[in-house]
Amino acid sequence: MRIGINFHAADRYISGVEYYSLGLINSLLSIDDKNEYCVFTNQAELLKRYVVQSDNLTVRNLDNLNNRLCRVIWEHSRLPQIVIKEKLDILHCPHYICPSIGGAVPYVVTVHDTIAIDYSQWSRISNVIYYNLFMKRAVKKASRVIAVSHSTANHLHHNFAVNGEKVRVVYPGVDAIFNTYKDYHRQNKVRTRYSLPRRYILFVGNIEPKKNVMKLLQAYKLLHEKRLPHKLVLAGKRTWKSKSVWNYIYQEFNQGDVVIAGYVDREDLPCVYQMADVFVFPSFYEGFGFPPLEAMACGTPVVASNMGALDETLGKAAYIVDPTDAENIAQAIYLLVTDDRLRRRYIEFGLRQSCKFVWDNAARQTLSVYEEAIRANA
Repeated sequence: MRIGINFHAADRYISGVEYYSLGLINSLLSIDDKNEYCVFTNQAELLKRYVVQSDNLTVRNLDNLNNRLCRVIWEHSRLPQIVIKEKLDILHCPHYICPSIGGAVPYVVTVHDTIAIDYSQWSRISNVIYYNLFMKRAVKKASRVIAVSHSTANHLHHNFAVNGEKVRVVYPGVDAIFNTYKDYHRQNKVRTRYSLPRRYILFVGNIEPKKNVMKLLQAYKLLHEKRLPHKLVLAGKRTWKSKSVWNYIYQEFNQGDVVIAGYVDREDLPCVYQMADVFVFPSFYEGFGFPPLEAMACGTPVVASNMGALDETLGKAAYIVDPTDAENIAQAIYLLVTDDRLRRRYIEFGLRQSCKFVWDNAARQTLSVYEEAIRANA
């Protein structure tokens, strides 16, 4: 097969969906030296950084697609023509949308969540408009749809009445860099680089409404009043509607109580997870949920909500809380940093759970989906 993959990113400050694409491409190349891969991207540097170099990989650099409107127009107008020119057998679009025209070869599209359709209050208005216009078309146009969880698959069935034979659930993997091996020299450098305190509670993710960071801050305020010695570290880039979070921090806490680490480079994240006493993820909605699984793989106990797919992907390996209840979140954090026996139990649970998500398995299953799509289109 000659397989095309359409991978784009707004900038180098990438998160879950982009890491899914890079992890999948890397694993496909690692297990498959028979098929040819052609990746269309506006971020060729990310491929060089995160993907193994291989003789069966061709990268088509499209660095002129430097804004979303350009990318959308190119994807729906030019990409179907390029697919024919490149003599592809199949095209995989790993972030929600495939071209709405064309179809000379079968399309496979990965849908990570349906938040823009089901929970518009937690999405940018531009995403709400775009995905409401094009997601149904993509699901209909694609020969096969990959959902990253059964939760997402169920939402697809509910919203679009999509044929069950068309949707395949393929869990992503947890990158191998997230593990319990501790390089103390590197940890010290990372601690200095991001001004991390000696003991801290950690959140990793974009600072946006669905992540529920405000409730985490309220929970931390309760713990702060109990004189818990830990600081709170927020690691992630600022996105939309985050002003209230910063205002609350400046109004309610002393300088240094909440450490705003900003965007953390992927290579530094394992150390950031490992040095935390507890990881907290009170999100209102996730289609999969990479950060809590990464924390588990690093041997850090996790407090999380069971919203969206988190109940499915985390199982009983996380201490589950009500994301609307600051006292419940605070109590869970307090127990995991003070009760050594409970802490060790959740660390063990987390290590076992994170091992279930392996990129090579995801790559093999995805290859099977490609083969299915080609047969169905024959």
